[in-house]
Amino acid sequence: MADTTYIKTEVEPYVRRWLAGKYPGHQFKKLSLKLTTGGEHEFDAVSEDRTIVAGIKSHSWKTRGGNIPSGKINALYAELYFLSLVKATTKLLVLTDNEVYDGFRTTSQGKVAAGIDLVPCPLPAHMAEKLASVQANA
Repeated sequence: MADTTYIKTEVEPYVRRWLAGKYPGHQFKKLSLKLTTGGEHEFDAVSEDRTIVAGIKSHSWKTRGGNIPSGKINALYAELYFLSLVKATTKLLVLTDNEVYDGFRTTSQGKVAAGIDLVPCPLPAHMAEKLASVQANA
């Protein structure tokens, strides 16, 4: 299994701070929320008043062999599914790679539930480079 420590300790906190800048007056933290089905799911970024809920994904778009990443695409759809089952005013799937954002936006056209937005969050160069290194070693 891939070591996701860098994503959990550096990338996701960066995105939560970025969201706080995008939504002034809100702070974000990782939090488990009750789903409309009765279960729970841990979301990567939830505002303190729980009106904004986001999943953060830091995938790369192509596999090592240069193929479309069906497993990663399925993980994105899974996160969209959980977002569709939570009560929140704003629901976001935040993607930290522009190639993933562009590719998934095209692939998922007409397949994203109403009220969920796909949002690109470009990482600073040093963070994107480190993330690429982590992904290459995964």
